[in-house]
Amino acid sequence: MHYLGTIFGTTLFWTGLLLAGSSAAADLELPAGISTHPDGRMPIEELYRSYLTLLDKGWELDIVTRSRPEGRSISLPIIALRTRRTGDAAWILSGVHGEEPAGPNAIALSLEDITALGDNRAVVLLPLNNPHGYVHNWRYLNREDYSEIQEGQSVGDSSHLLADTADPTRPRAPGPSSPEADAITAYILAQLADYPPAASIDLHEDNLIHEGYVYSQGRLGATDPLALIAVRALQDNGIALKMGGETRFGEPIFSGIIGPVTDSSIDELMSAEYLVVGGQQVPGPAARTVLVFETPAARVTLTKRVNAHAALLKQLTLELSSRSPQSDP
Repeated sequence: MHYLGTIFGTTLFWTGLLLAGSSAAADLELPAGISTHPDGRMPIEELYRSYLTLLDKGWELDIVTRSRPEGRSISLPIIALRTRRTGDAAWILSGVHGEEPAGPNAIALSLEDITALGDNRAVVLLPLNNPHGYVHNWRYLNREDYSEIQEGQSVGDSSHLLADTADPTRPRAPGPSSPEADAITAYILAQLADYPPAASIDLHEDNLIHEGYVYSQGRLGATDPLALIAVRALQDNGIALKMGGETRFGEPIFSGIIGPVTDSSIDELMSAEYLVVGGQQVPGPAARTVLVFETPAARVTLTKRVNAHAALLKQLTLELSSRSPQSDP
């Protein structure tokens, strides 16, 4: 993947950070007096401390960037942890939207399961992609709630690398929507050579739905066996799922699963066969399995949601651990 350093300008900068490895832990300093949103979610300092226990297991730490959105007085690190083992990898992402705390908290409770997965195959973990959103309970960097009228700056936006549907030789946006989106997508590109994603798992919630569902963005779409396993795991842990009809965005649901969609998300990027970088088409991550979990939040306690996400992680890490990378669906 030598094209990354020569075509995508920012990748050279981020690669310098990646080489720091576990020594980056010394630079992981949080400002004093952070007040995390008081809804029962784990304080952000505790989250980081829990994630860093993976370093004791031999994992490597990367500081992807320090996030300081406009109007914020402090910067907070966006981190990634990865196994020293390389090769076809399982990627686990969470905390893209700040008002969705169940995923980052469930990861903190599931580190033994994630460690066991890392004992069997390469893993890359991005557990808290929007730390400012997590602290303030804001969905986006620049706004608290979802709006169909006003755009929010999502840290998971990948439109600057995904092909325009009308002209596949051009990206959908001329540039990244925020420095955080630029840094996170650049990090993914920089890791493709050593950690090509075979499977990607992204934990989400939704305050505007009362029944959840699973997006399956990978090549097998709604027939992906891991998507079917995920549906059963969520149902077994008391999460109501919408098994048919449409999502609130008009996407068809089959047995609780939505097949590939065009939404400019980081999940679409993980499944993309090719990207548009520096005006050229280049190979994309092309993960075979890309699962995004949208669980209902408004009528379900945070404790129940965290436990359901943790149970889901346990089931999926067991499934991925039992398969060699070559036998992935």
